[in-house]
Amino acid sequence: MSVITWDGHLRIDHLPDRGTVAITLLTAEPTLEVQLRNGLVAGFVAADPEGPPTFVSVALRDNGVPDDVAELLGPRVAAAVADAIAAGGPGGWLELDLGEVDGLAEAWAPYRAVALEPAIPAPRGTLGAWAGELWTRLDLAGWAGALRGPELRFRSGESGEREADPPAAQEIWRLPDELAAAVGVAPEVTWTIRPLAGGAVEIGLAVRPAGGTANAVLQAGLDDGSQHWETFEPDPSGVLRARLVASGDPVGVRFRSESRRSA
Repeated sequence: MSVITWDGHLRIDHLPDRGTVAITLLTAEPTLEVQLRNGLVAGFVAADPEGPPTFVSVALRDNGVPDDVAELLGPRVAAAVADAIAAGGPGGWLELDLGEVDGLAEAWAPYRAVALEPAIPAPRGTLGAWAGELWTRLDLAGWAGALRGPELRFRSGESGEREADPPAAQEIWRLPDELAAAVGVAPEVTWTIRPLAGGAVEIGLAVRPAGGTANAVLQAGLDDGSQHWETFEPDPSGVLRARLVASGDPVGVRFRSESRRSA
């Protein structure tokens, strides 16, 4: 495997007529680009499985970059992007040091896995760093196919007791060990999907506590740009559960640690 050398030359292009900002970390190496979600595209060097993003294009929201993307870009790049947007200009150049390049690589690692191995859903999540926390991303393999099954019935909104419909799909997936340890859970995540009325989908997530005291809780959220997170809460049996509802096309699910901070 060849060693890629990064010189840290980063260009910011503000495209107000398109409502986007593009960030390019210069390289002569071949790059693979992937749409991570609506309004977010990223590219990575095909020959560098541990490298930073070479390209990020993000749609602006409320005249700014979405909060999660700003966190992934790091404080100095995010501040330079915000300045370019506020000035209304075309952008400019930034020189990153090696630590900042490594920080981008670490932060974007779960997305890098999506870009470089899109056809191989990993059985274990790739660890990333996010604003002092840990995160990863789950691609729900087989989601679309399962929901197209002809025998599926959506869960109605009827009141009263009724037996829950069986899930359309159910699998076990693994959190990175570092993330599981940080939030005090076993790494195995059981996920289920069930169709709901109107084309929506219920995603059920369950993990078991690993014992001991953790300084952070586990949260999950759809990778759809909504910035909404659900904290895993114990059910009567002690299993930690979270429930997400997605509408439209299948999207990934992100997990992160959220540290308990003293008031």
